[in-house]
Amino acid sequence: MPKRPSAYYRPQSVEEALRLLARPDTVPLAGGTTLLAGDITSAVVDLQDLGLNQIHPSQTSDVFEKRPMALHMGAMARLVELSDWLTAHTSHSPAPDPQPLLLEAARRAGPNTFRHAATVGGVIASRPPDSEFLAALLVLEAELTLQRLSGPASLSLSDYLTAAERPAGLITEIVIPWQEGQGACERVARTPADYPIVSITAWQPTGATPRLAATGIDERPLRLWAAESALAAGITTETIEATAAAAKAACRHAGDFRGDTSYRAEMAAVLAGRVLRAIGNG
Repeated sequence: MPKRPSAYYRPQSVEEALRLLARPDTVPLAGGTTLLAGDITSAVVDLQDLGLNQIHPSQTSDVFEKRPMALHMGAMARLVELSDWLTAHTSHSPAPDPQPLLLEAARRAGPNTFRHAATVGGVIASRPPDSEFLAALLVLEAELTLQRLSGPASLSLSDYLTAAERPAGLITEIVIPWQEGQGACERVARTPADYPIVSITAWQPTGATPRLAATGIDERPLRLWAAESALAAGITTETIEATAAAAKAACRHAGDFRGDTSYRAEMAAVLAGRVLRAIGNG
């Protein structure tokens, strides 16, 4: 028979939530996709009344025509709400922006039932190893606001994911710089609807060096910094080959039933080449 939480709290402010979360054996409850998947023995703090589900640009425009700007997402915004918002706010500008890449990444985060429950902050805090959504946020250089009893702190998503232990603090907001550019994502999976075995996501801000992130080659999604450095001279046949080699070398996955280490490394190289050719031809 499933176990129940030892206590349930529903705070009305972030400050109250932080005080509750400071107690031993107490965990936050966002969308519930992680906690409710198994037995809960901890006390839970339900965050749904904190007003952290807003999505808005940093300027008063609903078509992203003014630059620069950023997209602000409350941590309790659900993935389906983000998808709906992005669909409703498609830019009418001829210059491409992150909307298509982010929209596709949100849709690939999981089945419809998952996306209706999972929150943006909850996905980030869970740090799932095969999340193409997190990979897209990585190449878009998302910044997190963490609320702590000592005060708020800002942290890049890259630093949040690479930390050995999950950084302390309650994620309250995610901010994405909204730039012109070109994105692409390539993956290999057992079925089109399955989570990827390996994926590579790319984003090239206009006039800048492409950024790359991978899933399936380490314990969490990660930026491919060494691979990116090979692209400083632009996207050419030679730099694509160097980038693919660097992506292959970045594989640290121990391997599992879906693919051993060598397979994952080879796929990282192949997919890195594909995304670069895609944005290079875009």
